[in-house]
Amino acid sequence: MTTNAFRSLHESPRGYNYRFVIDHTDLTTSADNTAQDITLITLPANSVVKSAATYLKTPFEKTGTAAYNNNVLIVGDSGDTDRVIASQQVNLNNASEVLAKAHASTIPFAYVGATAIVANFASMAAYDLAELDAGEIHIFLEVAQLDTLT
Repeated sequence: MTTNAFRSLHESPRGYNYRFVIDHTDLTTSADNTAQDITLITLPANSVVKSAATYLKTPFEKTGTAAYNNNVLIVGDSGDTDRVIASQQVNLNNASEVLAKAHASTIPFAYVGATAIVANFASMAAYDLAELDAGEIHIFLEVAQLDTLT
């Protein structure tokens, strides 16, 4: 996974101050029908996620295997696993992959304690995530550290 933290609005892509790039090589779970969590960032106390979005640059797939057709991404925290991004199909063979998605209705959300933001990739019966040989998604977050604004 690649992480970009942007220090100024001139560096940031349209107001987002974090970009996380996950590709198929980051998905290493080799048990069939087993999801994988990837911690994107641990936010400090008094943070607010103001906005989030995804861009599916390359849909995920196991090349040459049309039957492997279901991988869903959610992004959230321990209190609500899809608080940030809810149910995004990212598999090419599903024929309904979602190329871009905006944050869930539960955003903005403020965290009073340190909290990990986690991306969860689901697999499907008879296939595992490590079998994917193509795919790349960009996850964008706009985060404010409230106690530094005063």
